[in-house]
Amino acid sequence: MEYSVKLSHLPATASFPERLRERLRYDASRGELIYRGFMTKCSYDEISALSDDLEFHLAVERLFVLTSAEVAPERTSLSPRILVAAAATVLMAAAHVWGTVRHKAVQRTAHPPQTATVSTAR
Repeated sequence: MEYSVKLSHLPATASFPERLRERLRYDASRGELIYRGFMTKCSYDEISALSDDLEFHLAVERLFVLTSAEVAPERTSLSPRILVAAAATVLMAAAHVWGTVRHKAVQRTAHPPQTATVSTAR
């Protein structure tokens, strides 16, 4: 896939290396910098180093971001089945805690602790 961004002029110092010429080109008639495929960070660094021109750097950065979208994973929402399973797990955990607390409360009232009163009065 080819990506392009607007660039009014190609800086005179920006001479594309032979190894990038298949992927990177400048269309002067349309005023576009064009890159084919995914741009690696290494390629981005190499292209950025070709010129100190700010407009060129911004164009290269926009191309880098555009090509990254090609390999970025799609955002997916949670499946309704996962949501139902999570809700059921929370309900079961809550029921277990409630049952444990209730059982201990019943045990305490059924078997009150033995107490003894000691008097020291004579």
